[in-house]
This record gives sequence, structure tokens and C-alpha cells, in this order.
Amino acid sequence: MPFINMKGMQTAEFDGTGVKVSVIGVGTWSLEGPRSENIRSIRYALDHGVNFIDTAEMYGTEDIVGEAIKGYRREDLFIATKVWPTHFSYHDVIKSCNDSLKKLGTDYIDLYQLHWPNSSISIKETMSAMEKLVDEGLIRYIGVSNFSVDETKDAMKALAKNRIVSNQLEYNVATREIEDEGIYDFCRKNGMAIIAYSPLSHGKIFGNAMIYNALEEIGRKYGKKPAQVALNWIIRKGAFPIPKASNLDHMAENVESADFNLSDDDMKILDSLYRKHPIRSIASRYRTH
Repeated sequence: MPFINMKGMQTAEFDGTGVKVSVIGVGTWSLEGPRSENIRSIRYALDHGVNFIDTAEMYGTEDIVGEAIKGYRREDLFIATKVWPTHFSYHDVIKSCNDSLKKLGTDYIDLYQLHWPNSSISIKETMSAMEKLVDEGLIRYIGVSNFSVDETKDAMKALAKNRIVSNQLEYNVATREIEDEGIYDFCRKNGMAIIAYSPLSHGKIFGNAMIYNALEEIGRKYGKKPAQVALNWIIRKGAFPIPKASNLDHMAENVESADFNLSDDDMKILDSLYRKHPIRSIASRYRTH
């Protein structure tokens, strides 16, 4: 049974858990192309030191992840998935978790996340089920996703003996509302990992000439592509980007985004682009409806 050799991969502690994970993960939302190619891409990442894979019951990719991880030592992996907000009642959380376990083909989930807030169901009821899953050894850690500061505080208060270890948020060089809204600082101060989804803003950052030119110019210094610079910016910000890759070429590019470090000067240049060319997050559009 192969193990994941992480010697060539940068790792970081997943805040407060004591668990070392690769600084870049594999995202699996909206995978494209043949299933076999998706599986090959995930296995390429695993074979090159990435041990963090993120999915969700809503993505419809848990079974793809489950097939991709077959044959690898389970203890080497950090598997994260999410429960959809319409399933936040006590019994639905338990059922969703068991369904996800079957699709993933594993006995436990490392990180189980609440996908979006749902004010129509008591967060205490939801967290009671999450803690029951921890007690039963079906999940190791509890996380949230797309939660604001106040929503995260409410979720924290609803827990009796466990803690929230992460918040998955949209974050990239041009979508930085989490900094303006204070959730970035809140997570850092409270020992919560920030998982950055849409780390390339679905390609939108490359449609802006000023952003693209800055990424390209900086990339030349390191022999890296613009996308790799954009991903490394997130890593240097202390967050864990989870770009998707449906084929081997893109996956290889993603993996190689973690083998260098942008200089402080280059970080400042990229930081300055946000005020000139902000891109609204999915969460901000969601919350206005």
C-alpha cells in the first residue's frame, strides 16, 4: 500500500489540530472531463505530496474521491467534506455523514464542514449532531464554510466540548472581502484554518489585464505561470488554497505552486491590486438575495 511522500511538499499545521497537511489541497467542485481523468489527476497530486482533498455532498464528487484514494494509507490523508444546509437537522446531519462515508469508502472523515449557514435550523441542534459524530469517531474535526464573524461566533457557542478548526471561504488575489469583513483576522486570532475556495476566481483574475500582467511579470522571476503565482499568494497569506484540476497538466501546475515562496515585495505588489480591481465573492452575491 503506497504512502504519501510529503518530503518535497511544503506542509503546515492545520490550525490547532496538530495535523500536518500540504499547504495546497485538491478541490473537487464542478470537475470536468472523464471520470477516469479526474481520478488520475487526484492520484497525481497524492503521488506528489498533496494529502488534503476537499469535497462535499452537494458536489457529487465524493465517490470520485473515494475511488481515487483507494490503495493509499488512510492515515496519510486529510479528507474534508461538507453537509448541505437543508440537512442541518440532527438526524439529517447524521444521515448525510453516513452517506458521505459510504461514497468516500472510508471509516471516518477528517474534517466535516457546514457548507453554508442556515438560520432556519437551530445551530445548537446542528452542532449537537456534529459532536455526536466526533464522539462516535466518524469525524475528527468540525469546520464551517461561508460563515461570517457573527455566524462563526454563534457556531462556536453552540459547541459543548469541541471547537471549530476551520472556515472555508472564497479568497484570492482579487476577492478579499473576508479581510474587509473581519473574518480573516477573526479566524487567525482564534486558531481557525482558512481554506480558500475559488482561489483563481474561476479564471476571472486572468480576464483583467492589470492583474494578469502583474502575475505574469512576477512569475517570470520564479519561472512560474500566473496561476501559480496567484496560488502562492494565498499560501503566503497563511490560507490553504484548494484549486480544482480535471486533468494531469492542470494538477501538475497546481502542485508546483507550492514549491516556491513569493518575496515580501512581490506580495505587496499583488496586495495593491485588490483596491483597483475587486471581484465580488459568491457569498456576497448570495447574501444580497
